[in-house]
Amino acid sequence: MVRRALIRSAAAGLLLLLALAAACANMGTADPGPDPAQVRVLVDLKQDRSLFNVFDDTTPYTSWDWGLYLVQGGRNVPLRPGPPQQLKVIHTPRLVRDTVFLAPPGKHTLRLIVQASVGVRQGWTYWPITTVLVNQVFDVELQPGGKTTLRPTEVHSNDRGNLVDPYSVPREKKP
Repeated sequence: MVRRALIRSAAAGLLLLLALAAACANMGTADPGPDPAQVRVLVDLKQDRSLFNVFDDTTPYTSWDWGLYLVQGGRNVPLRPGPPQQLKVIHTPRLVRDTVFLAPPGKHTLRLIVQASVGVRQGWTYWPITTVLVNQVFDVELQPGGKTTLRPTEVHSNDRGNLVDPYSVPREKKP
């Protein structure tokens, strides 16, 4: 039963990843301006791979995609890390990053997105299953040449191994 749910979710996850890749390929980075603010992001996340013991095989790594985005006009515009570094398709069991992003000064909404997926094999096909997600919004006022630090505090993990959709993260229930 768990296996069937994971396979159905994997198909939806594959389509989502393809759509995200196509959207990101057409987007540029935000212009930080002549005196950018520095936004330091500290990330330390690990994937519980024991969820995937019911499958024939899994990839020997977790694939991580992450970044910090400036929310403008309903779009997530990527911020550029300084110095440049790889933010997508990082193959490691644990994602540990201390990265500085360059942002334009002013009052902004920033979105930190971190996604982890594991490839599982059922028969001849590998499917990506997304299991860890950070989709956190920060309202900040950045000063020219100023520095601020962000850490994810809202980490969503799917202990059933189903797809976690970055656009429909369940909200906490209010009492």
